[in-house]
Amino acid sequence: MATESVAPDKQLRIKKFRKNLWRWLCAIGFVILLGWGASPFVKIGFNGTSSVDGYVFLIVKGVAPQKGELVAFWPPENEFYQNIWFVKYVAGGAGDEVVKDGQRFYLNGKYLGDAKTASRGGVALKPGPAGVIPQGYIFVWTAHEDSFDSRYEQIGWIPQSSVIGRAYRIL
Repeated sequence: MATESVAPDKQLRIKKFRKNLWRWLCAIGFVILLGWGASPFVKIGFNGTSSVDGYVFLIVKGVAPQKGELVAFWPPENEFYQNIWFVKYVAGGAGDEVVKDGQRFYLNGKYLGDAKTASRGGVALKPGPAGVIPQGYIFVWTAHEDSFDSRYEQIGWIPQSSVIGRAYRIL
């Protein structure tokens, strides 16, 4: 009975695969631990909607994001989402002016988009607050037309006490 030998290039590929598999398993384990809140400093979040680009986010807890950066926060209680935190962009902060003209929203004169009058499921939506954003609050937003953000009364301006931290897109 003849024995077959494995070609050297195939042996090298198998060795690399095993090495990379071990790295991936360690990385996945680390992500799971972080995602389950094992770290007091960072958290891994998974995006279930298309309102923000990305599927996996690293959240650095206690870091206040600046305008234009991603923020992870707890939204106010609402009829759509319970016990789930959001990732959106910080569009405005204290001293910025929000103007609404019917369903159209502007921040410091820049058009952000329209607020819808009803959800996809037919639930009535009311436009969020307008005026000067007070100290300790932020206006959260994404460009997606179905983004559930500060343009709606159910979300409104987010108090700093509801901010989890700065979000970074991983994937």
